[in-house]
Amino acid sequence: MTRALPATWAVVLAITAAFAVVAWSGIEQFKSSGGDDEVAFRSYVDGLYANHHLPGPNENAEYSLPPGVPALGVALNWAFKPIKPDQPSPILQSLPRLLRRLLWLALVAGGCALIARAPPLAPRWLIGVGAWVAAAGWAWAYVNAAVDNEAWLPLVLIDFVAAVALVPLTAWLAHELWPQRRWAAPLGAVGAVLLPAVFAGSLYFHPDPPFAALAVLATALVLRAARTGWTIRAGIAAGVVLGAAALARQSGPLIAAALLAGVLLVARRDAWRYSVAATVALVVVAGPWWYHQIQLYGNPVQSNLNRPGRMLDHQPLSFYVSLPTELVTSPRADHFQNELLPRFHAYLWSDWSGGYHGNWEDPKPHATTLASVQSVLGFGGDALVLGGLAVLGIPALIRAFRRVAAGADAGLAILSVLFVVSWAAYITTLIRFPQRDGDPIKVHYLLFLGPVSIVFAIAAGAVLARRGGWPRAVLIAWLAAYSVSWALTLATAF
Repeated sequence: MTRALPATWAVVLAITAAFAVVAWSGIEQFKSSGGDDEVAFRSYVDGLYANHHLPGPNENAEYSLPPGVPALGVALNWAFKPIKPDQPSPILQSLPRLLRRLLWLALVAGGCALIARAPPLAPRWLIGVGAWVAAAGWAWAYVNAAVDNEAWLPLVLIDFVAAVALVPLTAWLAHELWPQRRWAAPLGAVGAVLLPAVFAGSLYFHPDPPFAALAVLATALVLRAARTGWTIRAGIAAGVVLGAAALARQSGPLIAAALLAGVLLVARRDAWRYSVAATVALVVVAGPWWYHQIQLYGNPVQSNLNRPGRMLDHQPLSFYVSLPTELVTSPRADHFQNELLPRFHAYLWSDWSGGYHGNWEDPKPHATTLASVQSVLGFGGDALVLGGLAVLGIPALIRAFRRVAAGADAGLAILSVLFVVSWAAYITTLIRFPQRDGDPIKVHYLLFLGPVSIVFAIAAGAVLARRGGWPRAVLIAWLAAYSVSWALTLATAF
């Protein structure tokens, strides 16, 4: 292993730490208000904690949720009981909050720099490890004190950790596609930090962020196997993670099917033992839960999508084709509620629901302006993602149909299968279960595609950068403008 690779990952770790600090600040001020069915998910955990059994259809609206995330919530509630009110943080509590966080980031960044520049066990390397240990202990002290003071926080910690983990996981995806390019992993981490959906996933208790982290981890393991070899051991590792994802969300089998289909497409016979091993491991981990659901409901992936009183006969025409002017002027509720792409775009790049700002009836200063700016700049993000898919992903997929794929082509083909299959399944579900006010049109249901989309955006951006001239200038200008806009959005919201 060269010295460059540790330096690259030191940068990724520093970016992750900075994101964790910002996300933690958001959690402290957001206070987990209970949106996006969070009340039902908390109730699921509370019932499981108190009664030691899974809820039925008449007990909880989210009765069909697999037990993985609620069980983890029960474990955290048990671990952090009893609550000790007003417990102060014991370390440097008297310092201003901003200074404390800058000092913590300095510890992490200093440790990264020392470890990246010194061989293992050298004095500088040991000092760097010591800085990391000190930073970890300091962070634990503050988290522990905060949990003692906020009864709702143990559950939100699950999503906080999952959202933070998406930053290095995105970096890993980019690295597996372009292992020889030192900039790939840091760009992946930066992309995750700049994607609003990743930040939003850290603020409240919901199964989608941990599911996304597991799905992206499985995807990274598949891409690594495409690069290093389709071994049985690699297949078992991917299958176990896919099984864990299936215990977090009903859509786990869809992710597994899409990934394994991509594997068989790009590798043909070379990957049959890998695919069998992954399938067996998946069934061993998730099979008992699927059997339980079949026994109760006759369906291993039972859902609650058919909600009496909230269903439409069919989706309106505007669901399929629409381009409302409010997407620029007022990209927020209650505009274009049941219009698929406009609402998804506003949720992805802006603050459609007003979650960052409390509500849109009494917004914070400059919130409406920044929402519009975010929506407009988000079109550039859309163009990069879809451009990467169309110009690089789909052609790689077509080539994989013709011959065994290798290198970046194999990874791009697998990611294209996952992207297309997931979107097709999502749209099919929305059409099959049309709900009033377009309630399921929310980005977190496809949060696991966020890192995949970032990889496609990086691929498209690399093409523009190589062309030089005005394409590179436009790319740099857009990236700078979007970064400033997103930073200002966070500053005004939290």
